[in-house]
Amino acid sequence: MANSKLKRYTHATIGLLFVVVAAVGAVLPGIPTVGPLMLASFFLLKSSPALEKRLVRNRFFAKYLAYIDGTTPMTNRMRISSILMMWLSISISATISMLTGDIKFWLIGILVIAGLIGTVFIWRYRRSALTAPANNQRDSD
Repeated sequence: MANSKLKRYTHATIGLLFVVVAAVGAVLPGIPTVGPLMLASFFLLKSSPALEKRLVRNRFFAKYLAYIDGTTPMTNRMRISSILMMWLSISISATISMLTGDIKFWLIGILVIAGLIGTVFIWRYRRSALTAPANNQRDSD
């Protein structure tokens, strides 16, 4: 029993820490927001579904979490913005790493390949809203 409570409190603490990181990321450029929010949602759901529900319904994070449930499609403007920001970050990281000599050339190639995979994923991600499966139950005779 005590082990279960400790686990719930640990998950809640980790979830709340990720909420703080996401809040900082929402106002400071360069710090991620959606990733920490997804982790916060995961840990809060494991510890307290009521806390996770409050997070999802919070007006500050609503625009970041609107795409998790699958009912809201991602707009082309958001896709393009996401892809541009990702490539800007990749370019800055690669340039700084090359100028300081801290990275090997082949690692930059891996970074570019990861960027290409990310681009394809973002471009194809949820082009339309998911719909709930139809209730096709047969009547039993």
